Amino acid sequence: MSATVRLVRSRARLRWLVAVVLVSAPAHAADLTKQQVLDIIGAATELAPADLSGKDLSSLDLSGVDLKRAKLRGTNLSGANLAGANLFGTVLTGAVLRDADLSGANLDIALLDGADLSRANLSKASIFGVLFTNAKLVEANLSGARRVIANFTNANLTRANLANADMAADMRNQPMGLMRVFFTSANLTGANLRGANLARADLSFANLSNADLTGADVFSADVSGADLNGTIMRGIGGRERLKNLGHAKNVDRAIFD
Repeated sequence: MSATVRLVRSRARLRWLVAVVLVSAPAHAADLTKQQVLDIIGAATELAPADLSGKDLSSLDLSGVDLKRAKLRGTNLSGANLAGANLFGTVLTGAVLRDADLSGANLDIALLDGADLSRANLSKASIFGVLFTNAKLVEANLSGARRVIANFTNANLTRANLANADMAADMRNQPMGLMRVFFTSANLTGANLRGANLARADLSFANLSNADLTGADVFSADVSGADLNGTIMRGIGGRERLKNLGHAKNVDRAIFD
């Protein structure tokens, strides 16, 4: 057998081996395993919290994990299971949480500005003092969310589910002013807000086109500048419960009782 023939056959075997490896290898793997994440969390201190910024943690099962005050800036958590996790004070600025499960999680005081939570499940999560400015929550599930005192300014909540979410202003201790939910200039097109508690919520300049607020508590909710084109307002107890309705847009196209 000539050297040329041997070389050709060797290259053919090499190509076959590479093809087998590529086919059998997983299409995608996270940067860290769950155990490695737990080890990093375990080594963290109050002064030096866990830093997982920019890591790919997609699809990991982190349910019930204590990530209190962890740094997760720009972290990829797409499809991750964070059900019941403690995310108190966690920095998730610019993080990707598409299709992530955050049901029942504690998100109090977390920073999620600019984060992508499209189709994420936040049902029954605790959302007190959370920053969602410029975040993407398209088709996200926030149904039954608790203590939603958050800032959704300029957030995209198109077709989001906020049914029965408790978003009423906190009327207790107010040393720094009224604590309430802000949807200022947010996109709530087609959102489900049925039965939600929106008492004293700030909906100014929000896009509520085709949103469903049937049976919602809208006592003193500010809708000045809001777009009410096709908004369903049945069972809210009367137009007078809304604040600044006369300054909203397309009021004649809203659907009241």
